Amino acid sequence: MELYLNTNWTGWYANTYIAEAIAWSENGNHATISTTGGTAEEAQTKLIGALGELNLLPKTTIKGAR
Repeated sequence: MELYLNTNWTGWYANTYIAEAIAWSENGNHATISTTGGTAEEAQTKLIGALGELNLLPKTTIKGAR
């Protein structure tokens, strides 16, 4: 499985920010995971937290993460 996560994908819609991640499997299946927040940072933080809970992020430190 490949996971694509980019802070540039955080968008503004209906007075809220939306952060997205896209996962592709080796079989050609894909899924989009999104979260919302009052700010772009809040939406991104929620997304990273959700991906961590789903064990979709590596256990190592991510460059640039706080």
